[in-house]
Amino acid sequence: MAPSRRLFLKAGLAGGALLTVGGVGLALQPGVLGPVPALLQVLDATTWSVTAAVARRMCPATGPAADAIDVASRVDAQLAKMHPGDAAEVVQGLILLENGLAGVILGGGPRAFTASSPAAQDARLRAWQTSSLAVLRKAYKAIRGLVVTAYFSHPETYAFTGYPGPPDFGQSRAPAIQLAQLPEPAAEPPPVEEVPG
Repeated sequence: MAPSRRLFLKAGLAGGALLTVGGVGLALQPGVLGPVPALLQVLDATTWSVTAAVARRMCPATGPAADAIDVASRVDAQLAKMHPGDAAEVVQGLILLENGLAGVILGGGPRAFTASSPAAQDARLRAWQTSSLAVLRKAYKAIRGLVVTAYFSHPETYAFTGYPGPPDFGQSRAPAIQLAQLPEPAAEPPPVEEVPG
């Protein structure tokens, strides 16, 4: 489910300092950008690539691949429907997750998240999930919620989970509206003939 309230507000001085670290530079080493779609609504090339990397770590390995169903773009679409302030804070969280300097301070090594090994990515995500800093735990929860929702709401995952799909309430069997079913237009009254006086 998409977060419905401000996620990182009132995180305290520690949270504010961490977000500042994220703004200093993306990493001690550059990240790895994927083939980014042309039309993104909220994410940019970097945050889309971070989201795609997170999805590869969080989505099941036995179901449809996260890249195959473009989870990152589905997250972008979810963010576009959120309050702009909430969406901006999720983006800040993604930037901080990518940051290699933040990785040194918070655990996970000096490489950008997208340039890290799968094991190092897992370690960084676990560090955020179990962090003593509320701002990191909230960021992890928000990012995970968006990624998991984007993955499991895709129709290609239904068979994998045993979910038959959303009910159609009989809509698939409802007859299409035909012209014959529409009411006939009201007939115009015949013109009144003038009687010569």
